[in-house]
Amino acid sequence: MAVNEQKYPVWQGQEGEGRCQISLTLMDTGNGLHGLLIGGEKPHVGGVVLALPRPSLRGEGWSADAFITPVPGHKDVNVAQKVAERIASELRLPVVITAGIHSDNLVPEELSQIIGYCDSLTQSALRALSNNN
Repeated sequence: MAVNEQKYPVWQGQEGEGRCQISLTLMDTGNGLHGLLIGGEKPHVGGVVLALPRPSLRGEGWSADAFITPVPGHKDVNVAQKVAERIASELRLPVVITAGIHSDNLVPEELSQIIGYCDSLTQSALRALSNNN
């Protein structure tokens, strides 16, 4: 789970197991990050989020504007938006996240686990990428 020494460095992380397992891969394009957030029993393309950093409207630090394109009927963009906005605002880079997470008949506890894994992966990615910038 480290940034590779390539022309376009890649960070990868994984949390959880089985039907709640989540994977986040981020590629540094040199002018932003392109990410893939997938997991569950049926990874797929459920939507895309583009987050662009900007100064906070409250005048305190940075925030991000998000442009969201879900595949009709999919809610993957909800977690993708959180991931993209947080990374964009903290690293001050454009961030694209393509997301697809699905397991049949998830119970609320499993959904909470998945959301927690997405948050944890975001934190891990930020730690790794902040050290390399």
